[in-house]
Amino acid sequence: MYEAGANPGEEANIAKMLTAETVLAAGEVCLQTHGGFCFAEEYDVERKYREARLYQVAPISTNMILSFIAEHVLGMPRSY
Repeated sequence: MYEAGANPGEEANIAKMLTAETVLAAGEVCLQTHGGFCFAEEYDVERKYREARLYQVAPISTNMILSFIAEHVLGMPRSY
């Protein structure tokens, strides 16, 4: 879309938010599956979970994505 000259803001933000939520959900399942062993250094589960959680806040938080969608997609007034 970008190369065609269109503005892919809506699609890019929605894709980033859905990906962040999916990765975090997968991390939660992994933590539950491994139990206490998820904190053992040799499994790297805890590190992967921290990296998955990072996508919720960086490079742009999911709250900012929701604000963008509300304003630019749904036509709601700016909320911040």
